[in-house]
Amino acid sequence: MAWSGAALAVEVKLPAKAVIGPESRDVAMAFGCTPRQSRTAAGSLVIGVEVPNFDALEKRFDFGAFEGPTGTRKPLTEITVAQGVRLPASGAIAVDGTSFSLGVAAALRGEEAALRKLRTIAAAASAGPGTLRWRQESPRKGDAPILVTVPVSAADADRLKAALAPCLTGQ
Repeated sequence: MAWSGAALAVEVKLPAKAVIGPESRDVAMAFGCTPRQSRTAAGSLVIGVEVPNFDALEKRFDFGAFEGPTGTRKPLTEITVAQGVRLPASGAIAVDGTSFSLGVAAALRGEEAALRKLRTIAAAASAGPGTLRWRQESPRKGDAPILVTVPVSAADADRLKAALAPCLTGQ
């Protein structure tokens, strides 16, 4: 996921493996926190996955259905650390045009239900060694889901805890 603006988010990327039908590939899982900067800047918590060479998979998965403001808002994403949480994802083609970023996000103010779910996932991932799983369904019937597995080591958990701390508290 890419973040920009005056208050650049703190981001932690972890290597992961994705399986889409018969194919598997290396992907990156990104966790980001943009703390609240003022009363008008809500801040956000974001979790996403970057799929490289996505265009080779478009016959198996409808990436385009997640793009832009008209993209699907169906809860087709299930992220599991201790227990599964379903959320809607949005997506975009990366600036370089070679990867596709799918992400779930919630503002630190005004999106309480989604924020509560994301905080649960982020807190569980930063609690200690374990595995995070992201299952992304496609809105197109017959497509294979994207199954992402992210091993989280103790060192990764410590990095996540430090980076996401401002977004895990009820500011």
